[in-house]
Amino acid sequence: MLSKTDLKRAHIIQTAIHYLNDHELHTLTLEKVAQKASISKGGLLYHFNTKDELFLAIAQTIMAEFMDSFDALSKLEHGIGKHTRGFILASQQDFEAGAWINIAIQINHLDNHAISVAYEQLLESLLHDGLEPSIVHMIRLTIDGLYYSKLLNIAPVSKEVSDSIFQQLLQMTRKGEET
Repeated sequence: MLSKTDLKRAHIIQTAIHYLNDHELHTLTLEKVAQKASISKGGLLYHFNTKDELFLAIAQTIMAEFMDSFDALSKLEHGIGKHTRGFILASQQDFEAGAWINIAIQINHLDNHAISVAYEQLLESLLHDGLEPSIVHMIRLTIDGLYYSKLLNIAPVSKEVSDSIFQQLLQMTRKGEET
């Protein structure tokens, strides 16, 4: 059971994430989060001493939610490539929900160690998934490219194109399986 303090911290983080649904990261301020969370700025500062602390908590929460999704979706898959398919499906869900990993990437410049370690561990598990390493790297780099084109707004693809890409990536993990 979460303590009252943990619940309040989670509320503040989710409020900040909700704010980011409609606003750019650079517009997020402690004052705006406190107002949206219906607490005083002093109450917010009790839980997060600085904006950077709040940003890191947001990035860690996004990454934890992505990893939870990856774990759950991987468990639904079977056979060779099941973790890679879980990664593809978790990425597709996140991408369609607003590409939240991009928020974590933008925050990453503050302290990327924890997020980088989690992503590297995830990628390491994919490389031991029974697929050719070159296939895993192509899948990972394709997904990274989708995220970066959306983040940087450099020729982002339509939903139809991204859906097709994710389906093709899933097919790449099923090569050699009987249909």
